[in-house]
Amino acid sequence: MSSREPVYLSTPEGLAPPPADVFSHAVIAGDTVYASGQIGIDPSGLLLDGFHAQATQAFENLQVVLRAAGAELTDVVKIQVLVAEPHDVPAYAKLRQKYLPQRPASSLYAVKAFAMPGLLVELDATAIRTK
Repeated sequence: MSSREPVYLSTPEGLAPPPADVFSHAVIAGDTVYASGQIGIDPSGLLLDGFHAQATQAFENLQVVLRAAGAELTDVVKIQVLVAEPHDVPAYAKLRQKYLPQRPASSLYAVKAFAMPGLLVELDATAIRTK
């Protein structure tokens, strides 16, 4: 396979499989990693309760995906965040500072509904592998 062909990471070890086998957790194209939306589901498949627990797990899941792709959270150059409730933005901002101190480019959206009932936050990111 040439280095120009994308590599698709289905379900890295340490993540619950997606509810439907229709996407990859990440796609690697050269040194760029495109991580699919990560949510607050633990490795057993349980959706955690509350915004803080879900957001923390989403960041942990994002870290698992990036590491499986040869990157780290410190390699994130762009993050998109969807929240169910605008009042959760300050809590997200605190967690973001912990997990992404490099201040990547960002978009944050408050959405009316997610495809999965009970979901409160979703993170997707683009990273550049530096190793």
